[in-house]
Amino acid sequence: MKFLNTILLLASVVMNSVHAEVKYFSKCVNERDFALTFDDGPSLDYTSKVLDVLDEFHVKATFFVNGNNCVDITSNDKAKKLIKREFESGHVIGSHTFSHPADGITKLSNKELESELTKLNDALYDLIGVKPNFFRPPLGEYNEKNLKIIEKVGIKANILWNLDSEDWNPSYNATQQYVDGLSGKDPMAHSFIALNHDIQKVTAEKNLKIVIPYIKNLGYNIVPMDVCIGIPAYQGQNEISSSNGNAENENQKVEEEKSKEGNTNNNTNNNTNTNTNTNANANTNTNTNTNTNNNVNTSTNTNNNVNTNTNNNADADSIGENLNSNDATTVKMSLLFSTIMMTLVASLLL
Repeated sequence: MKFLNTILLLASVVMNSVHAEVKYFSKCVNERDFALTFDDGPSLDYTSKVLDVLDEFHVKATFFVNGNNCVDITSNDKAKKLIKREFESGHVIGSHTFSHPADGITKLSNKELESELTKLNDALYDLIGVKPNFFRPPLGEYNEKNLKIIEKVGIKANILWNLDSEDWNPSYNATQQYVDGLSGKDPMAHSFIALNHDIQKVTAEKNLKIVIPYIKNLGYNIVPMDVCIGIPAYQGQNEISSSNGNAENENQKVEEEKSKEGNTNNNTNNNTNTNTNTNANANTNTNTNTNTNNNVNTSTNTNNNVNTNTNNNADADSIGENLNSNDATTVKMSLLFSTIMMTLVASLLL
């Protein structure tokens, strides 16, 4: 009986550890949702410009930040203010390691990776009072050993992507990447997580201003990561942030307003010919705007002006084609299976 109790105790320990699995996402869980994400920042040159554009279009995004890639967020006052502005503006802050190792995290020891993650967690907690639930690995690469450490530091979700702007690469047109990636996709059957970098000039000064209205006009809802995957953004939270509701429902409100305007115009048309002409002109303007958005693929490649920083090309490896599932990655299933087998053997011996 003592032997059986020992086996059952071990089984309990393993079962209690399995529930904290790290989940994997490369797209949003609900159709029509579209998450804009930004890696490698903050940048003293471009992050504030990215935030200005997001404010202009009233959308919330997700920033996977580093502690000391372009600038040290623990010692630079401007960098601290950028992190605080991102958080206070309602954007989600995720982890991208402290230093952004040039070769990614797969070559780090467990101790080195844990240091990278906990150091950034601590720095963010000192600045904004929270620790992130979301992690994006540099280069988009990770292994089973990494997942155990990621889980150990309290992270709940490993976030990759299914649309890559390639904004770091002068051989690509970042705007065209969006057009090509969304071409032929029905918003009612698709969702996206888009990879960008807030340390890139082309993103901060050109691309975002084009692609945000383009995404909206296609019928997508631009949402932050907690809304995208249905998991609270920060450790210790139990609910999705209510401040994200405006971003989530913005397109729906616009459509409702257009519908109301259409009904008003129809009623007016029954009364006077003058209003009929006015409505016709309004429709002409609407078509002009639509054509403007449809012509985004004529944008010239200005990526040659990109100013890159140390390690800013770490996400160069294209891995999106292999990311086809939102299924949870269960880190410890082998341990669970082994424990069940031990329990069965023990019961047979008794």
